[in-house]
Amino acid sequence: MKTSEINTIHREIAALRRGALKPARAWKVERLPDGTIRRTALHETKAPATKAPSAKKLAGEAREALKITQKDFATLIGVSVRTLHQWEQGRRKPTGAALALLRIARSSPRAVLKALHGASAA
Repeated sequence: MKTSEINTIHREIAALRRGALKPARAWKVERLPDGTIRRTALHETKAPATKAPSAKKLAGEAREALKITQKDFATLIGVSVRTLHQWEQGRRKPTGAALALLRIARSSPRAVLKALHGASAA
């Protein structure tokens, strides 16, 4: 970490202590009777709800856009057929790169085929 970054952090800490800067998060910490500790957000902020398609719908639409079988699609994106089936049934949700890939496959199926299967697929 650079010295300038450390100095910035120190200035922010000082501003927080003075009350000149509002904390991004505030927590209430309490010890429970069983000895465990519970942390509760005091100013909980929630992300706005989006109209994104469900993972179940997304997985099915992505495969249908490519017009291939579950087995072929699972092989193409590097997951097991069982995992793909569970996504399409809504029993599991894809995360991270898999979710991004499904979104791209749904909107640009030819680009996915070209990228994952080589230039001959386009």
